[in-house]
Amino acid sequence: MQLMRFRSSLVLVLIGLVAGFAAAQEIALKLRYQPGQTLNYKVTVEGKVNLVSEVGVATDLQFKGDLTQEQVVKEVADDGTATLLLTVSGKMRLISPTEGSQPTEQEVPTTKVMMKIAPDGRIVEVKPVKEEGKKSGEQLMALQDPFQALTMSASAWSLLAPNLPLKPVKVGETWEMSGTVPITTPSGQSVQAKVIGKGKLVSVERKDGSEIAVSETQIEIPELGEVVTKMLPLKEMGVDMQVKGGTKSNSKHWFDLTKGLLTRSEVNSETKMVIVIQMPENVGAGTMTLQTQTQVKSVIELVSVKP
Repeated sequence: MQLMRFRSSLVLVLIGLVAGFAAAQEIALKLRYQPGQTLNYKVTVEGKVNLVSEVGVATDLQFKGDLTQEQVVKEVADDGTATLLLTVSGKMRLISPTEGSQPTEQEVPTTKVMMKIAPDGRIVEVKPVKEEGKKSGEQLMALQDPFQALTMSASAWSLLAPNLPLKPVKVGETWEMSGTVPITTPSGQSVQAKVIGKGKLVSVERKDGSEIAVSETQIEIPELGEVVTKMLPLKEMGVDMQVKGGTKSNSKHWFDLTKGLLTRSEVNSETKMVIVIQMPENVGAGTMTLQTQTQVKSVIELVSVKP
């Protein structure tokens, strides 16, 4: 009996020592892309938009989306900075609160961007890629729906990789994630989004022969107005639009330390904006003011890596 108690105590002590070692060990979180790699992520998005007009009329809309994000690694510099071609596509289902109305399903216009990302997850450069021979009218029609435009702008940020710590960290330690994200608009203009945030290494787990680092992040982009207005083809639509507002998110990420890749993210975000739209003369030339609040929950999972 005493021998069994001794063995049980010894096992508990060993477990405690191993857990203590894992907590005290410094972990280096670095992205390690390989040239020629193709990463496929499955993205599920759901949320709701509340829109209030200038006369106080409120409209609610719920949405669910199934998207795919493909990352093709074009090249990797000597310092580990990777150039990726990101392609996002899928379907979005819009659900109106009006009694008796049927959900409507829409194709999300395929979006391609060329992105340079550092080993610490920092976005060095973002450039939209315009597909040859694709008519802009199709994209304009999609963006004329204010709900879809706001939904996509609110959820697009959740598809970006989180900033990782510059130095190795221990479980329980935090790091700053503040900085700017440089973005090149379709017209060639440059705009920057200021990011304020922090991350925390929560634990290190073992799964399928790999060590998985679990982190939590809190991010705020206090002002998205300039990014939204410059990314949309407003001049082509004959629309003058001013936007004020930003977004906040709380996320949890799973990072494969063996492969150097992000394998899963769960993101909850809230975006609040005030929008003033001056419509073109052919539709009345009126001014419309809207207040919007968008709540989005996104889950991003790595499905495959080739080769």
